[in-house]
Amino acid sequence: MGSYWTLLLMSAENFVLISTALSVVLFGAATMVRANVRARTWHPLSLSRVYASALIVPPLVSMWLVSASLLPVVWLGPERWVQEHRAAHTDHLLSALTVSLDPALSYAAISFASIALVVAAYAIAKGYFRIGRVVRRLEIDSEPAAPERIRQVEDACGSYRLSIGLVVSRYPFSFVWGYFSSKLIVSTGLINALTSKELAALLEHEAAHHTRRDNLSKWILTICRYLSPAFPLTGLLYRWWSEQVEMVCDEVAARRTNDPVEVAGALVRLTRLTLGMPRNPQPIESSFFGEHEAVLERRVERVLSLSGRQTIEPVVMSRSWVTATTLCATAFVLTLATLFAVSPLAIHRLLELLLHVFLVSGRLFPEIGNRSRPF
Repeated sequence: MGSYWTLLLMSAENFVLISTALSVVLFGAATMVRANVRARTWHPLSLSRVYASALIVPPLVSMWLVSASLLPVVWLGPERWVQEHRAAHTDHLLSALTVSLDPALSYAAISFASIALVVAAYAIAKGYFRIGRVVRRLEIDSEPAAPERIRQVEDACGSYRLSIGLVVSRYPFSFVWGYFSSKLIVSTGLINALTSKELAALLEHEAAHHTRRDNLSKWILTICRYLSPAFPLTGLLYRWWSEQVEMVCDEVAARRTNDPVEVAGALVRLTRLTLGMPRNPQPIESSFFGEHEAVLERRVERVLSLSGRQTIEPVVMSRSWVTATTLCATAFVLTLATLFAVSPLAIHRLLELLLHVFLVSGRLFPEIGNRSRPF
């Protein structure tokens, strides 16, 4: 039992350390991409994938490495593990670099992992409480929307199998709520505030969020951003990803309506109407409104740049993330199963070899070899 508890501590410690290192490296790479002049000409869809990858890869790769390196003790059993792992060596994964801080670092790592999950759950649950702020702005004396506008909303959403929740309120707002059975929540104040063409543009934008399942992506990326102590950096990656996603949906709306000017007009009008009102999109909703004025400014400039084109290139709307998730999960399981069946300690020994080369070549921490842990 004690050995398995030690294994759990080591797994948490190595996961946090590897994930943090990868997060910092990939944040640096994403920052260079963002600052690169040539990258500014990239399509928002491509940039959103760059930022999403920088969020997903660190915890995914870390989990695979930790599983491949440390789970063989469970797979083989303690006795066979000792026999297989008897080869003389002194450096045991990242434990060699942190042994002087143990056991405090191990407990800190597992505590962080637990706290991170709680914080991620709080960030997701916080979205539900946002509805309360919207409800407090509702009133009973709002003007109802014109019947023809209601039919316009019904027709637009019906073509995408997007259900509608109409709220009678002067406060203009709209957002797509939910992960799978999404619902467009829209107020009569917003319907009345926009022209028919601007409303059509907004509905296409919201339908794009529904078709792309952006709320589910937000939920997954919200969890990933809190899985390392580098969450201030991953938080920036998440904001950059959100900005690019909004631009993608703006372009979808511009293409489907064939009128980028109306998309920009809806953005400007709603920004003026909601000036001073706090905006803080949550992981369970996607909205036409942006978080910051600077983001809205970039969105308007981007969509207006499309108005000079005779034809707007179609934006990929397929749920490619479903295929990617399925492939990653399959590869994760199959590679681990194959590894455990063929050579359970291959990755464990490879990482220890790389660590040994790093320590010897750099002559770092020469005293560690005599104080390593038994794993």
